[in-house]
Amino acid sequence: MNPNVLRYAIEVERCRSITKAARQLFVSQPNLSRDIRELEEEIGFALFTRSSRGVVPTEKGREFLLLARRAVQQFQALEAFCSREEKDLLRLEICVPASPEFPAFFAQFLPRYARGRVLSVNYQETGALEAIQNISMRSCRLAVIRFFDRQESALLALLKQKEIAFEVLQRFEARPVFSERHPLAASKEITAEMLEAFPEILCEDASLAAHFNEPFPPERARGFIRVSQHAVLLDLLARLSGSFAFLAPLPASFLAERRLVGRPFAGTPKSMTDLLIFPEEFHPGRAEEQLIRQLKLAFSGSHSEER
Repeated sequence: MNPNVLRYAIEVERCRSITKAARQLFVSQPNLSRDIRELEEEIGFALFTRSSRGVVPTEKGREFLLLARRAVQQFQALEAFCSREEKDLLRLEICVPASPEFPAFFAQFLPRYARGRVLSVNYQETGALEAIQNISMRSCRLAVIRFFDRQESALLALLKQKEIAFEVLQRFEARPVFSERHPLAASKEITAEMLEAFPEILCEDASLAAHFNEPFPPERARGFIRVSQHAVLLDLLARLSGSFAFLAPLPASFLAERRLVGRPFAGTPKSMTDLLIFPEEFHPGRAEEQLIRQLKLAFSGSHSEER
């Protein structure tokens, strides 16, 4: 019996709707219906019936779901126990935004803390919704998500609903970055009007905006170049001397190596936040404790918050 399918059934009971549950689980409604149907075939009785109140558990289904919640809690405890590292093994799983500062951080962290141990590291670059789903379904224990501050209220409500805890890693304002050969490279400060003559390169996570039904931003006069990887974004910035991108603050040495520069922005601030998220019942292992500690130090400009 698949623990993830048990979690699906528990969510259907909570939402009283397969459609709403599918939306909260970030899966398609037909796939969720199929999973519930296959679970019912496996256990030999119906879990839910449809009524004027929506989808409600059958009498036997209610008993099953009570046991399922206990089983999922036990399985989560078992996962936490098994994730504790052996002395000669460094085991980590984390989802992070597709942004250049995270590979740079791991390139410094791993050699320092591996110390001759065997590595078992699963490092994934994901959008915020995928990371939330991975944490909610307990397929990953740690993630960093990035979002615009205007999305904070709706996002924190979603995390509470998913029983996901968090800490603020950093709050920042994205800055325009461009090639050293860019016509604006000598400017001390950049305004929105100054950027209107140049195309913007975007490597954005649009999943939250779509989930919260935010309107599309207006197109600039010179348009956008959309890419899916930050490595491509950085390469294009260096090669296309007339382009720019808004990025999180990056070390001057990192930019200089790529012949890029960043400048303060005098327009409407693009305020963003990075959250470290994890299950509410999360108990970090030794390597996870080291990782969390070093993440906080690396993003030392942030203030600490917990939920």
